[in-house]
Amino acid sequence: MASRGADLESAVNRCNLYYRKNKIALIEKKPTPVELTKVGAILKQSTVDYVGIIPPLGTGIAFDAKMTQSKTSFPLSNVHDHQVIFLEYWEAMGGIATFLIWFYNVDPDEAFWTPAGFLKSWYDKAYIEETGRKSIPYKEFDQNWKVPINDYLSKIIKTN
Repeated sequence: MASRGADLESAVNRCNLYYRKNKIALIEKKPTPVELTKVGAILKQSTVDYVGIIPPLGTGIAFDAKMTQSKTSFPLSNVHDHQVIFLEYWEAMGGIATFLIWFYNVDPDEAFWTPAGFLKSWYDKAYIEETGRKSIPYKEFDQNWKVPINDYLSKIIKTN
């Protein structure tokens, strides 16, 4: 199961290479920041997994890739508050802000290109207001958000 996250990351990275080579988009995986201390390296909080730009207008894009083995819901524990906050700011500045959420036991070839605002509303109810459930039911994800894992920008821009 641990390799599933790596499978998603590898698929997204392959897409990004294709997008870059074909001048469709320039999207990069952000490395996890590290702070060197006297006792060794400490991993620091990052923002999201991927950031980039989509031509022709130079629209910024930022997203985090998440996966779940559940067939019925996406656990909000997979999301961190700093990611939600970052994507909220990103969208407020005019960028595209999303989560790529893969229910790999439901559909091994597609994931949901999930608007950050949708996830934020569930996250806020669960952790800020403490009135909601700690997961998003699968049925709440709009089927129109589904994208192929090997061409996740296909609904945003013409890629083929």
